[in-house]
Amino acid sequence: MTKEKKKQKVGELILIGEVAKKLGIHEQTIRTYERDGLLKPFRSLKNTRYFSKQDITRIMIIITLTQEFGLNRSGVSLLFNLAKKHRVKDEDLLEFIEDQATLILGPRG
Repeated sequence: MTKEKKKQKVGELILIGEVAKKLGIHEQTIRTYERDGLLKPFRSLKNTRYFSKQDITRIMIIITLTQEFGLNRSGVSLLFNLAKKHRVKDEDLLEFIEDQATLILGPRG
């Protein structure tokens, strides 16, 4: 299967290395988030991780909460469970968190 066909078949899914580079974090950090149950990327038959846009949003939430707010991964998990209970989409949660970061920590940039 050519690379182009594979890309078409996978669609909008991205490999872990590309996600890590895009977000400026180490691949192992993403694997830790998965191991902790904070995200569940798609796995191919060969067990390769593929990340969707929603997975990337979720990683951005985790990064913001842990690095900017100092929340530990258990706290992040609790927040995700609360958001799920109240049917809050990850995109809305990220927007809320970024707004709060601006209010509490000041403008980023």
